[in-house]
Amino acid sequence: MWKFVIFAVAAFILWKMFAGDMNRRKQEAKKEQETLIAKGEMVKDPVCGSYVSIEDSVKASEGGTVRHFCSYECRDKFLRQIEASKNKEG
Repeated sequence: MWKFVIFAVAAFILWKMFAGDMNRRKQEAKKEQETLIAKGEMVKDPVCGSYVSIEDSVKASEGGTVRHFCSYECRDKFLRQIEASKNKEG
């Protein structure tokens, strides 16, 4: 019986250690992302709203403005929306 209790306590302690470490890592990653956003090194994707590094983004120029996207799918969706709005106007 004591072996089981000791094992359960040890398992609980290990679980708390790993759970705490995971939470700390998530908080650090979020803080780092906020810092990069504040520095202007990350921008918001205009289609899906996720933040993407300027260096790693998929870029497209539209009206003299460079837009940054997280993926080719978001870029293509944005370009289709622009094309559709141009077709409605003209």
